[in-house]
Amino acid sequence: MRERRLNPVFWVGLFLMLAVVDAAGAAERTVRVGVYQNRPGVFYEETGPAKGFYIDVLNHTADVEGWDIEFVKETWPVLIESLRQGTIDLLVGIAHTKEREALYDFTDETVFANWGQVYVKDAGIESLLDLRGKRLAGLAKDIYTDRFRVLLKRFDIKPNFIAVEAYEDVLKALDKGDADAGIISRATGLQLEQKYDVRRSPIVCCAMEIRYAVPKGRNGDLLIGLNKSMRALKADSQSLYFQSLDTWFGSPQAWQLPNWVIAALVVLSCGAILFFGGVLLLRQQVYQRTQELQEAHDLLEQRVTERTEELQYANDKLLHLARHDPLTGLPNRRWFSEHLEEDIKNMRRQKSNLAVLFLDLDGFKSVNDTLGHDIGDKVLAMAGQRIRGCLREVDKLARLGGDEFIVTAHDIKDLADAEIVAEKILNTFSGSFEVDGHTCRLGVSIGISLYSEHGDSPEALLGHADIAMYEAKRKGRNTYRVYAPGMVN
Repeated sequence: MRERRLNPVFWVGLFLMLAVVDAAGAAERTVRVGVYQNRPGVFYEETGPAKGFYIDVLNHTADVEGWDIEFVKETWPVLIESLRQGTIDLLVGIAHTKEREALYDFTDETVFANWGQVYVKDAGIESLLDLRGKRLAGLAKDIYTDRFRVLLKRFDIKPNFIAVEAYEDVLKALDKGDADAGIISRATGLQLEQKYDVRRSPIVCCAMEIRYAVPKGRNGDLLIGLNKSMRALKADSQSLYFQSLDTWFGSPQAWQLPNWVIAALVVLSCGAILFFGGVLLLRQQVYQRTQELQEAHDLLEQRVTERTEELQYANDKLLHLARHDPLTGLPNRRWFSEHLEEDIKNMRRQKSNLAVLFLDLDGFKSVNDTLGHDIGDKVLAMAGQRIRGCLREVDKLARLGGDEFIVTAHDIKDLADAEIVAEKILNTFSGSFEVDGHTCRLGVSIGISLYSEHGDSPEALLGHADIAMYEAKRKGRNTYRVYAPGMVN
């Protein structure tokens, strides 16, 4: 049988096809990475690649995983929107929050912990309350800015907000006098504050875990690679992670090459023993410095957590003081107005009735004039306790100011139920007040308005109850009157 030989062209074609397939399999993946100006974590010049601590960790991972990094240089507001739309593959240096988990996917590993620092131009801003009416600069769509503005809103503090595109623009605005205060990343502030005539205030907030993020439901392989790389780097105290952390966040003055190391390099050719001895000593210094930096980092995190808890406690205390009368401990007019509006909505949904009783103490002025304000204050507190004792658990009581109190009686059937509450209050004031050896007698004039017969808004119900109270005073005091059209204040 004649032997069949394959055409040489066949072997050449097969070789070229296998080469193309092999090259395609070996091709690196191109990853579009968003970078912005947030020194020393991430920053860039007009030309050249991005730099910073987050970039060092990313480049190390890219080398291990075989990624080709393409940096997208933009402002933070543009990049955070690009990540949401999926026009970039990865964003470095983004704070992890529960709200952002709904929009993006994050690495499990934290690359850095940071918090917000408030900078000011001049002395005089030492607490949150000092920011009322001031010009506050902050980075648009920044987590520290957003969280800080929420905190100020809880205190009812409304500064004039100035949005900028980069952290350094915040310090520039302060330096030029265009802003009174500004909120930026603590780590960035430490790097930039020497360039501008600004100072750190005692106000800090919002401890955050900084991570890498990808568009929601995409690029999960990037997160897996970054998680694996960071776990390995953190497990080795002499890895690139800790060296880069020391380089970017450590004190530059503290890290200098020792003189004996320079001498060792000069005489390196004299012998391998001297060389290896110098290397070992240098490695020991790097390890000690890394440990010191880690301890300082942990201490700062602890202090930020403690400060945040102190601010939260102060916040809760200020909120209570803002809505309660310090003399009687009862809610004040602001608290009452907010709750009355909610109560009206509930009554409307439940198709139920509600009564507002406006109370003014009769004869209280003479107590203040004859016995003094200290006795008068104690009488006011006792009067509030007596009124509270006439009400049900569901009813609400507040002090409007002076000798005026206000009551809402909930879920009443009709006007008769409201009149029963008024009679109870009148009866409890029939007894005298015994204070520090003095006997005082007071009456109370009460005006009543009903929802929705006399109004369906807080303003209408309070106003009509007030008019009815003055009608009770005109009818001889120490009585009650129900609002009726035609009554005048």
